[in-house]
Amino acid sequence: MLLQSHHKKVLRRISLTPLADLVFILLVFFILETSFTQFRELGFNVPEQKETGESAGELLNLELFEDGKLWIQGEAIGLHELGAYLDKESFVSETAVIIEVHNKAPLQLLVRAMDQLKSRELEKIQILPLEKNQGPQNK
Repeated sequence: MLLQSHHKKVLRRISLTPLADLVFILLVFFILETSFTQFRELGFNVPEQKETGESAGELLNLELFEDGKLWIQGEAIGLHELGAYLDKESFVSETAVIIEVHNKAPLQLLVRAMDQLKSRELEKIQILPLEKNQGPQNK
C-alpha cells in the first residue's frame, strides 16, 4: 500500500543574509582592534657646509662598515666601547661629527652610534656615504 503525501516537497535555500552580517561584524571588530604603528622621526642637527676642516675646530670621524665594524679616528672599536671612548676624549658639544657609512652597513648600528653621540651632546652630525675603496682592511 502506497501512501501519498499531500505535501509537496519544498526546496529550502540557505539564506546568505546572516552570513553577510557575520562577515560585516567581524570586519568591524578587526578594524577596531587593530593598532596602527606611529612613525617616529630621528632628528639631528647637521653642521653647515662652511664648518668643515680647520674652521670647525674639533672634528670626529666615524666609519661604519657592513660587517658591523666601527672605526673612530682610524681605530677599530666595538659599538659597546664607543661611549667609553667619547667619555675619555671628552669632546665639546661644538665638535663636528662626520659619520661615513658603507651602503650595506646595518641601520641599527648607525642609530645606536647616533644615540651614543647625542647622549654626550654631540649633535653636529653629518652622514656621508663611505667611499668604495675605503674599508677596514685598508687601514
